[in-house]
Amino acid sequence: MSTTTHIEYAIPERIDRLPLSRETWRIMLLAGIAWLIESYDIGIMGNVLPLLEKQYQLNSFTVGMLATVSTLGIVLAIIPAGWLADRIGRKKILVIGTAWYAFFSLICGLAPTIPLLIVCRLIAGLGMGAVFPIPYAMAAELTSKRIRGSMTSVLDSFLSFGYFLAPLLALLLIPQLPEQWGWRVLFYIGGLPLLYVPVLVKWMPESPRWLTVKGRAEEANWIVSQLEQQIESRTGLLLPPPENSGGQPASTTSKVSLGIFSRAYFKRTMMMCISFACILFIFYAIQTYTPTVLLKEGYGISNAFLLTTIIVVASIPGKYAAAYAIERFGRKFTLISFTSIAAVSALFFGFAHNGALALSCGCVLSFFGIGVDPVIKIYGAEQYPTHMRELGIGVFEGVGRLFGGVLAPFIMAFLLASFDVAGSYVFVAVIAVIGVCVVSWLGTETRGEVLEKAANVADSSILQQSISDSHTF
Repeated sequence: MSTTTHIEYAIPERIDRLPLSRETWRIMLLAGIAWLIESYDIGIMGNVLPLLEKQYQLNSFTVGMLATVSTLGIVLAIIPAGWLADRIGRKKILVIGTAWYAFFSLICGLAPTIPLLIVCRLIAGLGMGAVFPIPYAMAAELTSKRIRGSMTSVLDSFLSFGYFLAPLLALLLIPQLPEQWGWRVLFYIGGLPLLYVPVLVKWMPESPRWLTVKGRAEEANWIVSQLEQQIESRTGLLLPPPENSGGQPASTTSKVSLGIFSRAYFKRTMMMCISFACILFIFYAIQTYTPTVLLKEGYGISNAFLLTTIIVVASIPGKYAAAYAIERFGRKFTLISFTSIAAVSALFFGFAHNGALALSCGCVLSFFGIGVDPVIKIYGAEQYPTHMRELGIGVFEGVGRLFGGVLAPFIMAFLLASFDVAGSYVFVAVIAVIGVCVVSWLGTETRGEVLEKAANVADSSILQQSISDSHTF
């Protein structure tokens, strides 16, 4: 069968039979680099906080504001950005968001006072919020059902490289620079992604699934046809015929706006909001407060940065382990097992009183507690149909980052000031257990399913009632 006959099939069927190829890796690399440079920007604050606290004699409230204000910007932007991505496209929001946060990260380095730095971090967070949900939605919509989970895990590892880069550069640069310049240079580096924006404009494709839903079938066909032709030309082999997904083709899926809080999707939305918040709480406890905790334990600033770098880098193999587990054992099992191990390791980390034990427990906590992040992300992307996928992602990301990102650092700052490190990480473990219970109770398995099928509610009577309700209003 020649490539020209592929157009008789629906776009999802054609995507689902594409192999893991150089062309797929190129698209994922573009999305991954966008995440890497964003995660570096997010990772900056945890490493400059001790310097700012020392230089400006900051109180606990100001420290909490600096730690959380960019996340507050993410929360404010992420839902409207998701809504916009469902209307004007994934690629446009990715490009605009990347340029936005890179520019304001550069401005942060020029801030003359702490209040102005807080304002700049808030504004930069708006761009971060726009970018965050895009790469894993693109991974879900541009890769086949056989690999979308593992590809999201590999893609998410770029975040860990960025988080690792922040303490690594802090370790290398800050001891060599005057105290008043070290933190500024880290922000200047955060402005370099401005140079990456033209690359995204030229090489990142739009989601063919989104184009199809928006009635732009010719553009969607052109993108998928290019991938098909490139793969067949390079390998010298014809692609296998697309599988019949059964039922209604995805390209003609109903666009009735059921709403993410409708009866049909309410359970999924609640599960994602709660579980995402719990898992993000673990992440922010590690990413933002590990240097502070280690300094509190008396390790010294250089040792604290070194240990933090090692702990954060342990999340990278954790995400690769998740890439294997998510396709081998399923989304739900991987979520529950990784988060449970993270809860136990948080307890041990809190009670560790020597460097070797703290490092070991911190690495296990990072391996599983951050390693699970891509699993919850692709699982969330699979909960909603294409016409409202980014909005759904935006809502659970926004709610999750409000409670897991904005409130978590304030809670951790209060716990560390009022109790010892052990008490703080007992709280982290409890939060992790809550996330495990919610996924166990409300979650369903989506491994190996066509994306459009995974996103459909199982109970057709509920779906019909929701459609009827939408007509009523």
